Amino acid sequence: MSTWNVGVSPYGSSLEHFLFDPPLPLPDGVDLVNKPQLWARTDPVSGEPILDLETNAPVYDVLIWVGAEHYPEATDYIEETRRLGASRRINPQLDLSKLTCRSRMLLAHPRAIIASWQGLIPPQRCKKRLPYHDQVFYTERYQDQLVVGEGIDATHDDERVGPCVFKLWEVLPKDEAIETFEWEGHHPLCLRQIGSTIYEYTPTGEQVSGWQPGFLLGLPITGIALIEYRDGSVNTRAKDKLLIGVEQNGEMALPFYQTDR
Repeated sequence: MSTWNVGVSPYGSSLEHFLFDPPLPLPDGVDLVNKPQLWARTDPVSGEPILDLETNAPVYDVLIWVGAEHYPEATDYIEETRRLGASRRINPQLDLSKLTCRSRMLLAHPRAIIASWQGLIPPQRCKKRLPYHDQVFYTERYQDQLVVGEGIDATHDDERVGPCVFKLWEVLPKDEAIETFEWEGHHPLCLRQIGSTIYEYTPTGEQVSGWQPGFLLGLPITGIALIEYRDGSVNTRAKDKLLIGVEQNGEMALPFYQTDR
């Protein structure tokens, strides 16, 4: 077995930097359930492949499905990744030689996109501070027209952009919390648990009438671990492709290592 790894560091960028906001829909016809794929990165305007300035070869990313059977909500995977980093199994059938240090893992979840977002109030805060995404933006934009202490309902604003990824935390069910703290005049503060990870959320009580799968995260790949079998050997197909990648990509090749766990 082999795994893609993304580490965590107190000196790196916050996880919010790697979130897609809004989440990105899956390409037409792409089935990722238990089928990770390599995908050539393209220019969104021209549609032409993006070339690596070092190798002059197309940049490939890895498309990976995060299943709801292990992570019922998209936020569960995001918060676990924030705490523990990301590690996903590799399909040795993939041509790993195409991957470089510029490659990313693009992680999709079946409940990434709130299809009915236009009927929900904007999230209280977009942590990417994107315009027309959250209540904070609208309050600041129209503060001269508001009475002190008055809010603004931007639910049906024609300029509103979405669905903001940070709304995902607000539509989590209150009744699935392991602990709830009520606060008069405000939405409750709840704690949710997935595995060993516990995180906060503030549910608004709104109901989502439709979901779509989509990409949530684009994470840099910090290394590939080749898991040793009991006799100390590893998957030779995966290792051979990685060695070819080292030869053809030079300093831009992905680092890899062997480990017994």
